[in-house]
Amino acid sequence: MTMKHRQRVPGLRRLVSATVAALTLTVAAAPNAMAAPATPQEETLQWVSAEDYLATTGASPDRGKLDIGALSKPLPEEGVAPDGAPASLRPRLDPGGGNDGKWWSVVWSGRDRNGTYVPLRLGNSDLGYLHYNVRHNLVSLEPWKAALNSHGPNAQGNYVALLVDRNLGVRETVIFGVQLSTRTQDGRYTSPDGAYIGVITGYCKGKNKCPDAVNRVKVS
Repeated sequence: MTMKHRQRVPGLRRLVSATVAALTLTVAAAPNAMAAPATPQEETLQWVSAEDYLATTGASPDRGKLDIGALSKPLPEEGVAPDGAPASLRPRLDPGGGNDGKWWSVVWSGRDRNGTYVPLRLGNSDLGYLHYNVRHNLVSLEPWKAALNSHGPNAQGNYVALLVDRNLGVRETVIFGVQLSTRTQDGRYTSPDGAYIGVITGYCKGKNKCPDAVNRVKVS
C-alpha cells in the first residue's frame, strides 16, 4: 500500500526555544537543587533531514561547510534488537493494497522538495527495505521520511537523516543510498511500474547495526 508523503519536518528553531526554556527553569530552580534529587528523564530526540539541519545551523548544505561527523555524539550500540520498532512505525505490507510480495512493491513513497518521486520498495536481499531492515536494524520508516525532506540527494547520491538532541547535537546519521533510474546500475533489476528504482539501502553511519533507539523516534 502506497502511503502519501507527509509534510516536511518542522524547523529546528523550536528545539532551540525549548532548550532556552529548559535552561531558564534550571537556573530558577538552582536554590532548591540540593533539596530534590534529579529524576532521570528520557532524552528528547528528533529526526530531521541533513539539509534542514545544515540550513538551520547557518551552514551551506551544498558547500558542506559543516562537518557533521565532528559534531556527532552516537547513541550506544547496547540495546540493539531486530524488529524493535513499534508497529505504528513499521511499513504495512498489505497484500490487498498493492504490496503483493514482489520486490518492486512499494511500502512507502513520497517526493523530495524538488518533486522527485522516490519509492521505498519491499525489495529483497539485494535492494530495498528487505535488504537493510534486519541487516542494519533499521526497521522504522521515520528516518526515510525525514531524509526525503531535501532538494534531491547529496553529491554522493544519498538522502541523509539526522537524529538530533535538544542541543542540536547529532546523535545518529542515517544514510539512504538511492538510484534515480528505472534500472539498477548492474542491469539486474528494472522497475515494472516505470518509476525509479528508489532506495537501495539504508544504514547508520559507521555502524553495522543501528541502535534500537532509531526505531522508536517518530518524525514530529
